[in-house]
Amino acid sequence: EDPTDPAGDRGSSRSHSQRDQCQPPRISSLIPSIQADHVLTILREFLQEFVKLRDEGPPKEIQDVRDNSKDGEYWEALTHIIPQRTLKIWDALGAALLEYHKVLTRRSELFSEATTLQRQNS
Repeated sequence: EDPTDPAGDRGSSRSHSQRDQCQPPRISSLIPSIQADHVLTILREFLQEFVKLRDEGPPKEIQDVRDNSKDGEYWEALTHIIPQRTLKIWDALGAALLEYHKVLTRRSELFSEATTLQRQNS
């Protein structure tokens, strides 16, 4: 008897065998039961096998299938992905920002000097 069955036992005209034939098998009947005492042992065995699989790397079939003949060409193409003109602009911008930083640093030093002189004068 299924407690989740909305028909339940409330005057249903179908017999138990008819109900069993119409419903799919329960998930719990498909999963093997594991005793609580064996859980840690099973987990340890699984982890040992998993570590072995990770250490071995991908299966040989996968290693042999990959064609790496065009890898060099791919990486060479990536070195030219940004146009030379853009790189020159970025270099010029970087140099200009360094000069601007020097000007701002000098201005800060002069401002500190001016503040010190104003204190001495007052």
